[in-house]
Amino acid sequence: MGYPGVDTPIFSRVLTGRKDKKVTYSVYFTAVEGNAGTQAVASAYVDVLTSTYKNVGVFRAFTNGNIENDSAFLQLLDQVGRGEDRDIAWGSSRQAYVADEEEAMTQLVNRYTDYAQNFDAVLILGILDGDPINPGMLSRTGRTIANLGTTGIVAVSAAQRSAAQVEVVAQLSAKEIADRYGTLSALIVVDADDSVPTTMRDLGIPTIYLPDGEARSFTDADRAILIAAMEEESSVITPLSFQASLAARARKAKKRIVMPEAEDDRILLATAQILARDIADITLVGEKDEVLARAAELGVDVSGAEIISLGDPERVRRYAEKFAELRAKKGVTYDQAVEKMKDPSYYGTMMVYMGDADGMVSGANHTTANTIVPSFQTIKMKPGTKTVSGAFLMLMDDRVYVYADCAVNTNPTPEELAGIAIDSARTAQQFGIEPRVAMLSYSSGTSGKGPDVDAVREATELAKSLAPEGVLIDGPLQYDASVDAAAAKKKLPNSPVAGRATVFVFPNLNAGNIGYKAVQRSSGAVAVGPVLQRLNKPVNDLSRGALVEDIVNTVAITAIQAQE
Repeated sequence: MGYPGVDTPIFSRVLTGRKDKKVTYSVYFTAVEGNAGTQAVASAYVDVLTSTYKNVGVFRAFTNGNIENDSAFLQLLDQVGRGEDRDIAWGSSRQAYVADEEEAMTQLVNRYTDYAQNFDAVLILGILDGDPINPGMLSRTGRTIANLGTTGIVAVSAAQRSAAQVEVVAQLSAKEIADRYGTLSALIVVDADDSVPTTMRDLGIPTIYLPDGEARSFTDADRAILIAAMEEESSVITPLSFQASLAARARKAKKRIVMPEAEDDRILLATAQILARDIADITLVGEKDEVLARAAELGVDVSGAEIISLGDPERVRRYAEKFAELRAKKGVTYDQAVEKMKDPSYYGTMMVYMGDADGMVSGANHTTANTIVPSFQTIKMKPGTKTVSGAFLMLMDDRVYVYADCAVNTNPTPEELAGIAIDSARTAQQFGIEPRVAMLSYSSGTSGKGPDVDAVREATELAKSLAPEGVLIDGPLQYDASVDAAAAKKKLPNSPVAGRATVFVFPNLNAGNIGYKAVQRSSGAVAVGPVLQRLNKPVNDLSRGALVEDIVNTVAITAIQAQE
């Protein structure tokens, strides 16, 4: 038996790789040292790209200050006919990176994501001739490559170096970049004498040799390497690259999301970011004059949002009539329904039910129950669903996991646990994660006995019978056997999931909630969610301690869910 929506992959390369022809290809081109002749190499590479792709962009990762003085970058921008982009085709400055690394990197990723959507291919520029060479440069390069969700091409000078010396420089550079999760797709050896190509060992990276003293041009074989590098997908997903990809995915088919807590400053700050980046259309519930006045005090612009009053008589009438109709069997009268509409969560939920919004994000000032109970009473679950559950997207250093259920079901039955597993696999697919589902317990395989592990074993068999083709599920599994290849080899050597799980289904809410918070707090992972699974229309809950970036991410997720 299949499961609705799981059989057909619904994610694109913007989240998972470069398999969707409509997405932007990219590569990060950089020298690993000063004065490696990169300007001429980059110019020749641009010629290759413009003869291959219709719309080519050039993006400068870090400027050296005033963009008007960055002649190397501006020359390449003019070469692709995009001179008018000089104010938007760069990420951050080296000075800003030194002052606040996290802020500068976030700005770079967001600006790149917003810019790259307009092109078939983008050449991202790292270190060029004349740029300062600072300590930690290659480490920063690796982190930047990973956060941009791309791969890198590095240029190494062979001037006055033997093949063995070039090898050492290339290997050390690649290692330092890889230590920050950067992936290299090609190596260009500049100013190579005739002996270098014949004596240099194969480093496992496609390599181009540009002869000493000759004009920079590429052979057909070189061009093939450069295009392959541009189109090579990165398997690394960092928290920043994942969050940027959410925004990119959301804006492809914009949806309207209602946030009924406009009295909270974080909601207003998040709304300003969402509107500025064109992630979603926003409806705020509040008094318009008060909302706009507070936004002005905060120094942000939310004028692009729809702002509606909780007391709008026409909306209250429509929503109350429908709510009373939906809850008539529970004895709810029209007057009682009118009282319910004074609650922002009920009001916002009815907006979604009535089609006035595509989804709702709430919870900054309310409990999880206050946010989700109205949706259970009105929006309800999709057909065939055993229970609504809450999943967290756990953004690790270089990958994304799904943890469930961490928010809703206290003690799920085996049938409910199986449904949670299938729903969580679907969520993984929706956000570009290949689902390999581990049904977690305190023992692995047949090593343990008892009612708790038996329930997980039963749930595993049920989930396997429900899973669409290609979705791998196994259990019971301990957490170490789920993620660690060595532990998996000892405990369950023949499992298709052990050692490489991406989706983790906890046996109960105690384990799930403790588990996600333990990983979040002890490892520094970013926890995005909870994402409520299998409602007819998306409603998602915020932690009352949510940061502005958490709200932006949750709105993007809700918008993506609404695109189905």
